[in-house]
Amino acid sequence: MCFLLAALGFLLPMWPLSALGIFLAGLSGRYVFAITMGLLFDIAYGAPMGALHFVWFPFTLLAITALLCSVFGKRYFLGRTQSETV
Repeated sequence: MCFLLAALGFLLPMWPLSALGIFLAGLSGRYVFAITMGLLFDIAYGAPMGALHFVWFPFTLLAITALLCSVFGKRYFLGRTQSETV
């Protein structure tokens, strides 16, 4: 599902759909897949133009952000659940 969203966003000129696919892959726990897809999309699209020209890897940064959100979210919710039940 995540790969289909990312690939569809790449085939159509809709980069937010690609970003959504990469973000969902990172949130779902497919960390290696999300970072790999992020790197591939960064290579395919190249460096962004305009104000964000200094950000060379926006899709990879998005994958890493999703990875961190997933890890800290799981730690927060699982930590709260375990302490309340004990």
